[in-house]
Amino acid sequence: MLHLPLTLPTNHTKAMSIADVPDATPRLSIHRCTVEDAPFFLELLNSPLWLQNIGDRGVYNLSDARRYIRTKILPAYKHPGLGNWLVRLKDGTPIGCVGVYDRPGLDLPDFGFAFLEAYHGRGYALEAARTGIAHAIRSGFTELLAITLPSNEPSIRLLKKLGFAEEEIIHIPKDPAPLLKLRWIISEDKTSG
Repeated sequence: MLHLPLTLPTNHTKAMSIADVPDATPRLSIHRCTVEDAPFFLELLNSPLWLQNIGDRGVYNLSDARRYIRTKILPAYKHPGLGNWLVRLKDGTPIGCVGVYDRPGLDLPDFGFAFLEAYHGRGYALEAARTGIAHAIRSGFTELLAITLPSNEPSIRLLKKLGFAEEEIIHIPKDPAPLLKLRWIISEDKTSG
């Protein structure tokens, strides 16, 4: 369920369509998620790093994965600039996701990403995250937050490469763990490169 209103872009002038997703990159294609992606989400949401860094989402079989997609992912597409986008290799293999999310307890959209461990260390997350940020800018966002466990050093390093700066440790509703909040603000140097 979305927790709008959060600070959505006020300078958004075009109607978003189903085709509004981040741009493809030379190695990756980006897509809206569908219930047909349930096998991938079952694998991702039960991967050791997801469970360690994000947490158990109660997805234990394909039926749970379909429900998760229908109730947690698809509703966000109704709001310009928000969404969880599936990242695939050019051969069609799903490897992760990147997106802009409405999170309870945050007053700005949350930028996030998750990839299967087999695809870590190859630059895919950075590549997908950069196109995700570019999509957020085109959608009118000038500021984003990111939250992660303070111990999740790989995610923190990636967020800093994207221009996010550490702010503070916070607690958000229904999450017992303290989280590091980072902030990204649009600037000329971030949009020109």
